[in-house]
Amino acid sequence: TSKSSNSAVENATNKSMPKPLFPPKRVLIVRHGQAQHNPRAEAARESGCSFEEFLRWMELDDAHDADLTELGEKQAQTAGEKHALTDIELVVSSPLSRALRTADLVHPPSECSESSKQRRIAIEHFREINGKLLNAQRRPRSDLVQMFPHWCFKAIPELDDSWTE
Repeated sequence: TSKSSNSAVENATNKSMPKPLFPPKRVLIVRHGQAQHNPRAEAARESGCSFEEFLRWMELDDAHDADLTELGEKQAQTAGEKHALTDIELVVSSPLSRALRTADLVHPPSECSESSKQRRIAIEHFREINGKLLNAQRRPRSDLVQMFPHWCFKAIPELDDSWTE
């Protein structure tokens, strides 16, 4: 009898709940994989270094718009395999190369349908802006367009005007 009363409660609950107007959306936020300026600083942090020492390692290994390391590429591929992404409607990224490459490895453009290939958008304000380290300064838009032709950079100015020296 408890089984039938549970079914009655479930039916009443389902009838009283309005159906959503739009299907639910899933948002997945992924940080970029390890970049060229990260390995020694990360190792120092793991061994308990001070913030000042961590920052010193970041400065020593700094690289303009730092690319992913081999480990960073593997991290991104693993994230894509772990989440088995399908039916992606939009991919949004920072215009930093490491973030764009991470997004491409997590959800390769080759897995996109023809209609969704234009749904990769770089947004200038989706990135760190600190004005201290070169790894936070992005490449010119024209370089990014050549490197990542399947991304939309229309909202990105040619030069990194948010950079402060």
